[in-house]
Amino acid sequence: MGILKKPKFIMFDYGQTLVREFAYDGARGYDELLKYASVNPNGVTGAQLQGDIEELNRELGRFNPATRHKRLFEFSEESINRYIFAKRGVTFDRDLRELEPIFWNTANPCTATDGVADLLDWLREQGIRTGVVSNLSFCSETLRQRIAGCLPDAAFEFVISSCDYVFRKPSPHIFEVALAKAGVPAEDVWFCGDQFPPDIQGSGAVGITPVWYKQYLLYDSDRQLTEGLEIHSWEELRKIIASLEAIK
Repeated sequence: MGILKKPKFIMFDYGQTLVREFAYDGARGYDELLKYASVNPNGVTGAQLQGDIEELNRELGRFNPATRHKRLFEFSEESINRYIFAKRGVTFDRDLRELEPIFWNTANPCTATDGVADLLDWLREQGIRTGVVSNLSFCSETLRQRIAGCLPDAAFEFVISSCDYVFRKPSPHIFEVALAKAGVPAEDVWFCGDQFPPDIQGSGAVGITPVWYKQYLLYDSDRQLTEGLEIHSWEELRKIIASLEAIK
């Protein structure tokens, strides 16, 4: 990858990178959504809808720990919900995309990772541009709202959810979209993420400098980094970038 140089653009993963998520409870999320249903003829519950989702996920091979990074295509939450609601005879007066933040915020509380707000402020002061690329079944606008709830002062130039672009990390296609939006060559871009195959291997494969953020690491702790950077805090990243400035 060559000599490390100051990035012009830094892209971030979402979950366990910008934001920590806690205690996912899909039944609770669907119970909240059902309060907005205009028709629910059979009195379906959130637990029943979550059961439908879990059965469908097994059939589609979603969220299987053994294969989670081999699936390179994304299903949208909107299309899956449209299916299960139709199956159960549940209808809403609102557009399904409007309901996504209600479900997500109820089912899965979140908070910003330690120090990331300060890092983003500092990057903006340094003139380093930023964006977000996430593997996610919620749409990009829902993701933007979600991030704004935890990081209201963040100024990301773009927020990309894989469900709006078909392809999931580590597919090069989604990184190519991000590079096109950034308008800078891969060698001037860093990508920060916690998951090894999608974030680290995926970004490195297209010439982006990978930054493995391990503070809230859930998977792949036994992996060995062969290129890029490994950090355990955002302050560590800030110091690395500052040191590059100092030696220029």
